[in-house]
Amino acid sequence: MPTSRHFDAPVCRNCGAPLATRFCGECGQEKASRLGKRAVGSEAWQSWRWFEWGVVRAAWRLTTQPGVVAREYVLGVRRRHMHPLKLLLLAIGAMLLVLAQANYFDSANADVSPAMELIRAWSNWAFSLTILALLAGSWLAFARRGGFNVVEHLVLAVYCHVLVIGASILSKLPLLVWRAPGFLAAHKAASAWFMDAVGALVLGVACTQFFRLDPRRDAGRLALAAIAFLGAKWVLLRAYAWAVAKSVLAPWA
Repeated sequence: MPTSRHFDAPVCRNCGAPLATRFCGECGQEKASRLGKRAVGSEAWQSWRWFEWGVVRAAWRLTTQPGVVAREYVLGVRRRHMHPLKLLLLAIGAMLLVLAQANYFDSANADVSPAMELIRAWSNWAFSLTILALLAGSWLAFARRGGFNVVEHLVLAVYCHVLVIGASILSKLPLLVWRAPGFLAAHKAASAWFMDAVGALVLGVACTQFFRLDPRRDAGRLALAAIAFLGAKWVLLRAYAWAVAKSVLAPWA
């Protein structure tokens, strides 16, 4: 029964552990109080405030200091930062929403065969290969720098990829307004070069911060990371296109 005695007892109502402080030492939940109009409003405000300011602060810090965020997360500062995979899923969800709203998946050619249409649909997921290219760039250039293992390099790559996806989303916002087929085709042609440059720039900034580099002294290594990233992305995209074409066209062969 939800009485005052029930909520005043020094017991966590989430997991049942004894409470010695305001927060449970087992599950971390704050000591519960009985729900009322004021409590509901307070909880709603706390949730809204976390979403508004927590996410905004995390996004801004990641935008300006991707390497610092990745380094802190790898070194154990986990509660202060959003999990990289959670951020990645949010970014991919936003990306797919913008692509769908911009009719980015649609074909202007009504005579395209089902097989080619399927290949085109699969090719729209190729942007996810960028994370592997970012990993290749940091690993090939800085594998012996700082003693970080490949999983820790992957954390850096995921945070970088979130920024690359964010830049891609921003570049596609005009497509929500200007839907002319000619503009869409030109945008697709230009975006590949633009996103390659963005990816190389993000990787360079993040590596400088993550490995605490001197941009002048370590310019050669940073250039190697950028070249490795672009080369790995080129190879991965072509391997992916070949694999998709073979698997999709096999039933029509």
